Amino acid sequence: MELTPVPVIAAQQLCANGQQGWRAITDVSFSVKQGECVAVIGPNGCGKSSLLKTIIGEYQTVSGQLYINGSAASQLHQRQMAKMVAVVAQHEHADPRLSVCEYVWLGRIPHTFCCNNKQHQESVEQALEDVGLSDSGHRLIGSLSGGEQQRANIARAFAQEPKLLLLDEPTNHLDPLARLELLDLIKRKGITSVAVLHDLPLVASFADKVLLMCQQKW
Repeated sequence: MELTPVPVIAAQQLCANGQQGWRAITDVSFSVKQGECVAVIGPNGCGKSSLLKTIIGEYQTVSGQLYINGSAASQLHQRQMAKMVAVVAQHEHADPRLSVCEYVWLGRIPHTFCCNNKQHQESVEQALEDVGLSDSGHRLIGSLSGGEQQRANIARAFAQEPKLLLLDEPTNHLDPLARLELLDLIKRKGITSVAVLHDLPLVASFADKVLLMCQQKW
C-alpha cells in the first residue's frame, strides 16, 4: 500500500489576526504538495499578504489548523521555521553597502551550526549561479538594477535551502520580460513555492495550483 506524501503546507479553516488585533484572514483552507508552485490571487485587501505573514507566525492564528511539513506551525521554534521556510517580501530593505555575496550569505544564518564554511560557500555560490549573478558577487547591493536586486533576493532565499518558499508580489517593479524570467527561474528550481501575484497573465505559466482569496465582508 502506497503512503500519501505529507503536504509541505496544509491549512484548515485558518483564521488569523494582525498585530493590532484586526482580522487578517478568515476561513482559509488549502494544501501544497512537494514541488508545487501555487499562485495566490484576489482583490486588494482580501488577505493575500496576510496569509503569508500568518504562515511565518508574524500574524497570530486564532482558530483553524496550520501544518508545515507535517508539524503544527504553532509548535515550531523560530530556528526550525527558518530552516524550512524562506521569504521574499514585497519590499526588501537590504543594506546597500553589502556586497551581493555578503547579502546572499545571510540566507545561511539558519544553518550556522549545521554546516562548515565550505558547505556554506558552496550553497552561496550555487545560489548566485542559479540566478545568473555569479560574476556580480563583488558588487554592492546598492549598485544593482531593480531586476538584479530581486535576483539577489531570490538567491538569498535559495541559499537558505528551504522546503517552502514564500514570495509576496516578487515581480513588482520589473519589466514584462524580467517578470517572466524571474518566475521561470523559481519554477525551474523545484522548491515548493507560494507566491502572491497581482499580474494575472503570469499565473498560467507559473502555477500548478491557484488559491483565489475573496474580499472579506464584515
